Amino acid sequence: MPKIDLKKIRHSCSHLLATAIQDLYPKTRFGIGPAIEQGFYYDFDLPQKISENDLVKIEKKMKALAKKNLKFEKKEVKIDEAEEMMKKAGQPYKAELVKELKKEGKKKVIFYKLGDFIDLCEGPHLKSTKEIGSFKLLSVAGAYWRGSEKNPMLTRIYGTCFESKNALEKHLVHREEAKRRNHRKIGKNLDLFTFSDLVGPGLPLYTEKGTIIINELYKALLEISKKYGVQEVRIPHMAKIDLYKISGHAEKFKGELLRVKSHYGLEFILKPVNCPHHTQIYASRPRSYRDLPIRYIESTAQHRDEKPGEIGGLTRTRSFIVDDGHTFCTMDQIKQEAINTCKIIEEFYKGAGLWGNQWISLSIRDPKTPEKYIGEEPDWKKAEKMVQEISNELKLKGKVMVGEAAIYGPKIDYMSKDSLGNDHQLGTVQIDFAMPKRFGLTYVDKDGKEKTPVMLHRAIMGSYERFIAFLLEHFDGALPVWLSPVQVAVIPITDNHNPYAQKIHQSLIEAGIRAELNDRSNTVSAKIRDAEIQKIPYMLIVGDREVRAKKVNVRTRGEKVLGTMSLGAFLKRISQDIDKKRPV
Repeated sequence: MPKIDLKKIRHSCSHLLATAIQDLYPKTRFGIGPAIEQGFYYDFDLPQKISENDLVKIEKKMKALAKKNLKFEKKEVKIDEAEEMMKKAGQPYKAELVKELKKEGKKKVIFYKLGDFIDLCEGPHLKSTKEIGSFKLLSVAGAYWRGSEKNPMLTRIYGTCFESKNALEKHLVHREEAKRRNHRKIGKNLDLFTFSDLVGPGLPLYTEKGTIIINELYKALLEISKKYGVQEVRIPHMAKIDLYKISGHAEKFKGELLRVKSHYGLEFILKPVNCPHHTQIYASRPRSYRDLPIRYIESTAQHRDEKPGEIGGLTRTRSFIVDDGHTFCTMDQIKQEAINTCKIIEEFYKGAGLWGNQWISLSIRDPKTPEKYIGEEPDWKKAEKMVQEISNELKLKGKVMVGEAAIYGPKIDYMSKDSLGNDHQLGTVQIDFAMPKRFGLTYVDKDGKEKTPVMLHRAIMGSYERFIAFLLEHFDGALPVWLSPVQVAVIPITDNHNPYAQKIHQSLIEAGIRAELNDRSNTVSAKIRDAEIQKIPYMLIVGDREVRAKKVNVRTRGEKVLGTMSLGAFLKRISQDIDKKRPV
């Protein structure tokens, strides 16, 4: 069977959408319409406002056009002729794109015709609309032309397309489940984080419950890392731009740098990354080969001026906490240090209940685009060879992913699948020969000669924000006991049982268990339902029998009844759950 090219199908479907829009709204000015990971979109400057209610009509028109078996006709046009053609057609956005291609030295451009719609497009496309398959329009959103708020706001219509009706229906079911599990919805229901217009978009605020999750993640990570000799450091949230010019990040992040001006004529940058700061701790005094390896870690915020249209929930923010680490070592120590970090990643993810669903990316350079990277060719070759050797030694079965390297070196990236089968890049180990050289870092070897150390970058979770979003969606909010902001709900059956319930609650607090007492005057079923909604792992129900026997009736999340036991027996059980990081 020939391989299904979903990208080609979806790109063709975006043109079908544009053809339908032209028929329904003749004065529309067209933006761009690419295929994306889950489908496609097209941006339109429409003569009237539309809403999601209009999608049914547009989709109906698309289906009618598709039945006509319209051909995708390719035509090559001289650049000057194309520019004039778009101007005459009243298509300023397309004319702008042609003008840019002209500046780049293009002599000709490609257009595709579908029905009465002609679009500037490189393709490729299907032969005709008969091959498009099954499609569905999903939503309407606003999007600035070319992502800049200085440009007009266009109407973006999202859709998806699959080779068959069955494949489309499966995707739509999957999409509804993803909507239900959306971390923003779960985070709001569980009161974990919030956003404020006064604080600003992309700047999350964590409640007391959300802060517990961050602290528990940090504590677990530190506990594992310290087995491997790491040392905590602390750096400020800003620095002079000179620091990032030397590291190469000023150029890479030039469109995302947030600037801070002092009253005294000084100008700083809010740090987009942490590694340059760590080089300066290393450089603060002379180093000997006896000092190496030196392993720094910290969890600290980074700041980037993300485009307003790309900010969303915890997965894309302007300020985010990163568990960051940098090891300075000799050439001979690289492999073992990288292996140690891989072991930390494995232990941490096992504790989080996420191990076993991962695959490994060996992220290397794309030799066709050398301008994207810094550093010297021999160093890159050594580093890329090492990531393969580490993968082989640890039996990681890493897949070589060309073009996914960091600017300064290759990476071992841990890709984890969530419960819906979506890939997320989480832990990473990166080998960097370039930055220590750029900062002139040295150590004295056993022969008394100055040498340059190698720098390993590591992140176990990546950003806390993305990791928490991943956890919430993967577990549908039902976090493991050790991570749950509230671990136990104490539920008296009636108000008469409140005094005993209060004693139980106090004993749990004194034992270090995060417990809440629900002594509101509701029915016991309403209290249990409330604990279930809050995804609390354990419920301790107390009534007449429990008061007389000085025991508790234990239920777990999901309404599994464990029965009556002493508080001591329950404490032993939940303590083991927490220590061994077991799920309920």
